[in-house]
Amino acid sequence: MRSSFRIPLWLMSAILSVIFCTPSAAFGAEKYYYLHISSFRAEKRAVQDVERLRNKGYNAVAKREQVSNMGYWYRVYIGPFSSLKEARLKRSELRSQRLVDYVAIHKEESLIPTGLEKPPEKEERKVPIEVERAAPELAFPQELAPPVPEKHVEFIPVPERPLEEAKEVPAPPKPPVKIAAPPPEKKRELAPTGRGRNMGRGDFSLGLRHISREVEPELTRRTLITSDGTTTTTEDVPLASVGKDDFPTEMHMNSLRLRFGLNDYLEVFAEIGGAYQELSDSSLAYGAGLRLNLFQVRGGRFGGLYGGLQGEYLAGTLEYEYNSSAGNRWRKEADWEEFVFKGELGVARPKFAYYIGVAYLDYREDTERHLLENLPPPATSYVLQDDLEEGSLGAFGGVAFNLTPAVLVNIEGQIVNQKGIFATLEYHF
Repeated sequence: MRSSFRIPLWLMSAILSVIFCTPSAAFGAEKYYYLHISSFRAEKRAVQDVERLRNKGYNAVAKREQVSNMGYWYRVYIGPFSSLKEARLKRSELRSQRLVDYVAIHKEESLIPTGLEKPPEKEERKVPIEVERAAPELAFPQELAPPVPEKHVEFIPVPERPLEEAKEVPAPPKPPVKIAAPPPEKKRELAPTGRGRNMGRGDFSLGLRHISREVEPELTRRTLITSDGTTTTTEDVPLASVGKDDFPTEMHMNSLRLRFGLNDYLEVFAEIGGAYQELSDSSLAYGAGLRLNLFQVRGGRFGGLYGGLQGEYLAGTLEYEYNSSAGNRWRKEADWEEFVFKGELGVARPKFAYYIGVAYLDYREDTERHLLENLPPPATSYVLQDDLEEGSLGAFGGVAFNLTPAVLVNIEGQIVNQKGIFATLEYHF
């Protein structure tokens, strides 16, 4: 016996309605991004925080939410934002304005209602109204009941109105509905920063850095290597006959510099580029370091005052030709590295920052100098191997300008242990 299974028509219609008529299931719900600013137990404090942010030009709202194992809290948000990038830019702006201490990005599936949720009003107690009862009618015996006089109703005809005279009375015009526009968003006034001159948490920048410097290391060892093609001779040269301070190193360095904020107080950076004395002889140079903000005064007479520490490592090679004071032509090939430790004190303002500090430089250089002409006979090669070192304290100072909300220029000068100018052009993402 053959049996067939058929889906009822009503059941098929219900399934198709669920599939094609539910936008959230078919296409996905739209997402909104909000910045979580603060949380309060008391509704009054949440209202005050919302008013504070709105007076600054931000679209702030508050919402009563239940927190796991902590009961109900009033959370203050700023938003909505249509993209994560826009939310991050606004987060950086709030930090730079020093308006908030805590900012977190939340993703919501629906808009957060503007205004606090008010507790339901108590229903007014309804007082029962006594209805006046009609007096009971007295029943008379039919034979004793007084006769009811009949009333004569006169019918007055109403003349019919012609159809052409009947006009519709126009309804009164409705007043235009005014939609309150949200408060305009305040434009950013400076590049995103954390504490002092540090990057903010999660922010990064890419910049071009140029260094023009002169280091004066001391000669600690010199070895002379000569060769006549068959025999090679190596001997140490007495430093007394040479002099220790006659070998300064001049160089320029161009590099790409990346900075990233681990948090508002700690920043890492790295750079890579080329060191040269002439652009035709550029050689590899690279470095990295850490920057730590120790403190910052938030307000009052000394508002913006900060202190920080920085440690940086740089290394590279350097090759160029030069003429000595004796008129000989030499080619210099050097491998150099340095550690720099800085202590900085400055003032950070909305548009700029200026600072001063002390730096300790630990510089090392391994150099070979090849004599290119006027070789002493019978030498076919004449090479000097030098070890140079420098370790001393110096001073530095600089200023940083915010040309636009995303473009920063930093100029710094150093003296004593090295003479140099450091210039950086950065773009903050």
